[in-house]
Amino acid sequence: MKKKGKKVKSEFRRELEAYARDGVVLYLDGVPSTPGKIEKAHLIAEDVTYMRDYVTGKDGKLSRLDFDSVKYS
Repeated sequence: MKKKGKKVKSEFRRELEAYARDGVVLYLDGVPSTPGKIEKAHLIAEDVTYMRDYVTGKDGKLSRLDFDSVKYS
């Protein structure tokens, strides 16, 4: 049960925070971003969707996660 006045984080937000804790840099439309800003962009998006782009380093590990807006035609 949700406690009064306490926000419950979405599964998506928790996922993004886990990536950030693991050292993965998050980008939103080419600009460094935060889990909160990315979540908000997803929530208010009306005529766009966001495509994920997973970028790995030379060691093959995930180093960057880009969210790029794609407009509906």
